[in-house]
Formats: sequence, C-alpha cells, structure tokens
Amino acid sequence: MNSHELYWFSDSVLHRLDPRLKVGGLAILSLLLTLTRWQGLVLTSLALMGLVIISHTPLRLFRGMTFVLIWLGLFYGFAAGWVWGQSASFWQGHWSKVGLLQAVLMLWRITLIFGLTRLFAAVTLPMEQGLGIVYYFAPLTRLSTKAAEFALLLTLTLRFIPLLGEEAALIWKARMIKGNWPVTWLQRSWEICQLVVPIILISLKRAEELGETMLARGYGSGSFRTFLIHERTATDRWGGIAVGLWGLLLLIWH
Repeated sequence: MNSHELYWFSDSVLHRLDPRLKVGGLAILSLLLTLTRWQGLVLTSLALMGLVIISHTPLRLFRGMTFVLIWLGLFYGFAAGWVWGQSASFWQGHWSKVGLLQAVLMLWRITLIFGLTRLFAAVTLPMEQGLGIVYYFAPLTRLSTKAAEFALLLTLTLRFIPLLGEEAALIWKARMIKGNWPVTWLQRSWEICQLVVPIILISLKRAEELGETMLARGYGSGSFRTFLIHERTATDRWGGIAVGLWGLLLLIWH
C-alpha cells in the first residue's frame, strides 16, 4: 500500500463504524479541542494513540504532517514566545516562558486536529466521507435548494479526488517511460505544468459522462435523494456514547 494514499484498507472497528458518526465526531471534537485545557489535550492524545492501534493504521501515514507542523511550531514560537517593547527593535526582545507555553499548547491542539483528520481519512472511504457530510446537510434542503446541489457536489468531489490522483500518477509514469527527463529545476517545473492539461481533459470528460448518467436517472437541480443506507449497529451506539463522553470531558476541562 502506498503511504501517500489517504485510505488504509483494513477491517478494524473504526473502518466499520457508521460514517455519520465519524463525520460528526470529528467535527465536534475538533471544535472542542480549540477550547479545552491541557487535561483535555492529554486525554485526546492518549485516545488518538489508542485509535491508531485499534485501526491497525501504520504511523508512516502521519509522516506527511511533520513538515507542516515544524513550520507551524517555528511560526507560533516566534509569534507568541518572542516579545519586545513597543519602542524596542525586534532583536532587543526576549523569550517569554508564558508565550512559549502558549505556543506549545496551540501547536499541540493543531497536531491533534490534524491527527484526528488524518485518521478519519485513513479509516473512511471517500464516498462514505461525502455521504456522512451529506447527512448533516439534509435538513438545510428544506430552506434552500442550493443545499442539495452543494451536498451532491461535495459528495462527487470527495468520490473522484482519488480517481483523479490515480490518473495523474498514470500520466506521470507514462511521461517518465518516454525518457529525456529534464535536468534543471525550471524545465522540470514546466514538464509538470504540462501534465495539468491532460488531467483537466480527463476531468471534463468524466464530468460530462457523469452528467449524462445523472440526467438519465432523473436527477434534477434542487432535488435531494438519500444516499446513505448504512444501518446503525450496536458498535455504532457504543461509539456514539464514547464520543459523547469524550466531548463532555473536553467541555468540562474548558
């Protein structure tokens, strides 16, 4: 399995959970993580490690976050940790323990949110992600027909992003097989830009085929159809209780 792919194929408990529970839990926990204190961050860290073990997700899938977190750490370290007077120059400032502690907590929160989001993508198929999000947009269709169109657009986008990634990889490999790969950085950038054209053409062709198929099946603007047929199980109910208790503790430690 390629570590750059978002979904990790497995048959763990997290993979079998209702996507509505995973989408709602991720949204609620991410919001509460911005409000909770260090006790909630410790609880979430331990829970995240436990979920990674339960889902049989390899740690290398989280490796892509390292570079971003390093830059965020440097940014928050200087932004919150380095202080100076209003009339003083930047180099005449000093490090603040309170500011550094605040920067650590901010980076800790962001790391946990990124980790939960990455785990969510690893245990939830793109189509299930879209269906879970559509479920929460369904009540808005009574207020505006645009909600149905947005939900459908979001579902299709999440569904076809992996397919476009696979097609882009095939085009890249075909270009590499031809040989004569440029040496300079500027020429390589130009070669990469040229790959965008066939990807756009493939996307337009797929969109046209999809539109014709939807019209043939009777889909129209402003109409909403229920896609999700996943039946809630006892595991889903226990998972909902666990997410509720988790969120309650984060709220208590606010």
